[in-house]
Amino acid sequence: MANKSQQMRTFFDDNDGDVTIREVADEIGVRYQYAYQVIKRHCNKNDLEFPSGQGGETKADKIRELYDDGLSIGDIAKQLNTNYTYCWSVVDKHRKNK
Repeated sequence: MANKSQQMRTFFDDNDGDVTIREVADEIGVRYQYAYQVIKRHCNKNDLEFPSGQGGETKADKIRELYDDGLSIGDIAKQLNTNYTYCWSVVDKHRKNK
């Protein structure tokens, strides 16, 4: 039986890299960060395209968009079901970069 890292690499290759990190993690039953590290290393080592951005817009992008639309940080956190502190840090960086 292959270890979990090998199972992730095999699953990724069997699907021709057309899977998200979340799908790999869920299929093998590991944490997202672990799957991310294994697949990132696998892609770098084998000159494969890393599946970043497959999900489209990031959560941080959505937070910035909602903030620009006039929503408060608390409302954004509730709407996106995410941590208030994370929303605040994204908005704080967004304000400083304007």
